[in-house]
Amino acid sequence: METTENLVEVKDLVLRFYTYEGIVEALDRVNLKIRPGEILGLVGETGCGKSVTSLSILGIVMPPGKIEGGNIIFNLDGKKINIVNQKEDFLRTIRGKDVSMVFQEPRAYLNPVYTVEYQIGEVILLHRQKEFIQKALEQLKNERSKILEDIKRKKGRKSILTKLRLKILGFYISLYKKMLKNPNALSIRLLSKIPIIRRFRNPLKREVRKEVINLLKMMQIADPERVAGMYPHELSGGMAQRVMIAMALACKPVLLICDEPTTNLDVTVQAQILELIQELRKTYKSSILYITHDLGVVAQICDRVAVMYAGVVVELADVNELFKFPLHPYAKGLLESIPKPGKELKSIPGSVPNLIDPPRGCRFHPRCWYAMEICRKIKPPFVEAKEGHMVSCFLYGEKREGK
Repeated sequence: METTENLVEVKDLVLRFYTYEGIVEALDRVNLKIRPGEILGLVGETGCGKSVTSLSILGIVMPPGKIEGGNIIFNLDGKKINIVNQKEDFLRTIRGKDVSMVFQEPRAYLNPVYTVEYQIGEVILLHRQKEFIQKALEQLKNERSKILEDIKRKKGRKSILTKLRLKILGFYISLYKKMLKNPNALSIRLLSKIPIIRRFRNPLKREVRKEVINLLKMMQIADPERVAGMYPHELSGGMAQRVMIAMALACKPVLLICDEPTTNLDVTVQAQILELIQELRKTYKSSILYITHDLGVVAQICDRVAVMYAGVVVELADVNELFKFPLHPYAKGLLESIPKPGKELKSIPGSVPNLIDPPRGCRFHPRCWYAMEICRKIKPPFVEAKEGHMVSCFLYGEKREGK
């Protein structure tokens, strides 16, 4: 599929961590494509590189990590942007706006000293500030128009309070017009620090609060007005996760990354969160990268699925295709390890390799029952074994020389 048809295309991504114990070869030429409007599942064992891949897509690779090869191409508004080559200032403008992430431990990412309203509102004001300044300005103009109409009905009679209110509204309107041109102007920042005058920001806060409550309603949170004023420690696990999702969706991103969002939640709440994610995909038309180790979840909500092993995407296919006709030996082993009534439970022999000293060639070959001599020497290319079904294995698409 051509890059222009994909929202995101990860090409031959190489990422290493330089530690005191040695160089961790975390990602080894990872290839991944995310289409517009789809839910792509990313599955694999703990430590296989799922979360590192998602953070790389966000442009969050902190030392001692370093991207040493490959590209991450975003197709945003018809423009192709290579995340790998972008500076941090630019990446901040798209994080939370064009691409957002829901983490598996919401309380670790929600600030304990701020309310739900403040934290979601902060995201809105960071990326949608001018939109809400305009809304607040329209409300101020409407309020002034109503007062002037009321004065006309009273044949021009104005009380002292009415005159004062009109002057205040006129002052606020002039400030909001300035804010539309430059929200961070020095005069605006100085006025925001003066106790009485900084009340001019109240109309903006009211508009943001309306949006926060609407988002909480969309998350199917009961009594959203009350929840908006709560702190993270007052929320249940399910509510905290819904707040995280609301925060991630505050700017209607084109890509939502969900990193095992139902971990540590009871089964009922897990089902509710999964249903909510599917509904939000339809509402926002966002693409979703869903990271999990649960194949049951993948079968339930995903359109396509990518299987990772030891820092490599070894298979990528339509979810039904992969469950019915898995090609890579590791993918086959994962599916055979799912408990099934009346069938013997199978497991994959061996253990996940140490990525400080990973196996040469195919990283799965020490555990693979089909391993050939070429598998021990050369990394298999990521090829299309059949239409839409990609696999990294010498059993498909390549001459099996040296067996």
